[in-house]
This record gives sequence, C-alpha cells and structure tokens, in this order.
Amino acid sequence: MNDEPRFDGRVVLVTGAARGLGRAYAELLAARGARVIVNDMDHEAADATAGELGVQVIAADVSTEASARSVIEQAGPIDVLIANAGVSWHRDFAELTASEFDDALRHNLASTFHIVQAAWPQMAADRYGRVVTTASGGIFGIAGRAHYVAAKGAVWALTKTLALEGEPHGIQINCVLPWGLTRMAREGSTAPPADDAAAAVAWLCHEQCAITGEAFTVGGGKIARVVLERSRSVEADPARIAAQRAAFARLMTSSAAPPQRIGGSAAELTTPSNEP
Repeated sequence: MNDEPRFDGRVVLVTGAARGLGRAYAELLAARGARVIVNDMDHEAADATAGELGVQVIAADVSTEASARSVIEQAGPIDVLIANAGVSWHRDFAELTASEFDDALRHNLASTFHIVQAAWPQMAADRYGRVVTTASGGIFGIAGRAHYVAAKGAVWALTKTLALEGEPHGIQINCVLPWGLTRMAREGSTAPPADDAAAAVAWLCHEQCAITGEAFTVGGGKIARVVLERSRSVEADPARIAAQRAAFARLMTSSAAPPQRIGGSAAELTTPSNEP
C-alpha cells in the first residue's frame, strides 16, 4: 500500500520557484495532488516552469510590500506557503557596498517577511496554515557571503518568533537550510540534486505534521535539526578584567557542563562539514 502523504485540495504557493529548489518543491507537491502556484521575479523562467508542470503562475518580485500583497490577492486563499525566494553572490566583505548589502537583505529577508505577512491574515482567519521559510547552512559562517548570511540568519530568527505568534491561530512555521545544487551554489560544490530536498520540505507542509518553530538542514537524503544553545554561566568578578579573562578561558576549554538550550530544543547545533 502506498503510504505517501498527499495534498489533495490544498493550495500551495512557492516563491522563487522558477528553478532549483523552488521548482523541485513545486513539482513534487503538484505530483502529490496540491494546486500549486509558482512565483518568481524572472517572468520568462516562471512561465516556462509553470507550463512544464501544468500549474498556475504569478510572476512578481515579492521583496516589496505592495508586490507581495498583490501576489497573495491574485493567488486567493492558500493553505501552504514556501518562502523560497532569494539571491546570493560572492563578495569579500572589504569590497561589499552598502547597496549590495541592502539588496541582499531585500531579496532574502524582506521577500520572506512581506510574503508571509501578506498571507498571515487569511491563514489566521482560517485557523490553518503551513509555512516554510528558507535560511542557509551559511549561517554557520562562510567567507565572501556576509551580506547573504546576515539576511538568512535573520530569516531563521524571524521564523522562531513567528512560530510563537502563529501557534494560537493554527499557523505552523518552520525553517529549512536546504542543501542542493542550484545556480547559487559555490563553484565546485558537491551538493546533491535539488530534488533530494523536496520530500523533507513537503512533509513540513503537510496537515499531519505537528512540528513548528524548528529549523532543519535538508538534502542529499539527510536531515538534521538546527538549534541555538547557551553554555552554563561561569561566575567572575565583574570589576576585574583578569577574572573575566579566566572565565572566558574556562568557557572555551570546559566540556563538563551541558549547554542550556535556547527555545527548549534538545538537539546539538551542528551541520555536516561538507554542506553549505
């Protein structure tokens, strides 16, 4: 018997869905019965993908409030939102311009904020919603992408807070740090096909999934839970720099005390070393 979860009767909006990971999500969910709406700011690529998958398309840049609200109005009531839109490029920090930094925030953070906020009232009124946001393994640190990881780290923090606000309204929201070969992958990347991340994301979108407020690395047939942890406090004389120096040394060398988990998570903050 086929026990694969289906999405019959569910309406799913995927942003950044013309190519790569977003397209993979759209394709799988459509195959599992969802009515999928493809969104991307590349009109030509979005139209082509929608035609190939046989799904609806709303081509627009969701990094502004007005455009994001227009997309939601055109889509009508949705059950699932996958906020996948984003851009990335390499730029050493010393050469990064303020304009480039702002662009990274707009297309990675603001695009998530605006589309989720636009969909929020309808989901809250329906007392049902599944939202998946997109961060990156780069939040652990990656040279040449300060602009990108700053935005993606903010997406992760935003997701944690929105999960708290959404729970009373039946809205569940999780964040994925996907691992897949896309146009944004670094040169020489050994990332697996983008399709390998789709099933994990689909499960987080399903009505039977009870997970909310979490973050996961997904892709390549592997998933891992991502959390932020705080170690036990070390006491030190607040008036003496030398005492603080000793306390820092103890913190950096001691492994005896278990960490305190921020947000109630019990997993260890980790990501495979060969993932982005």
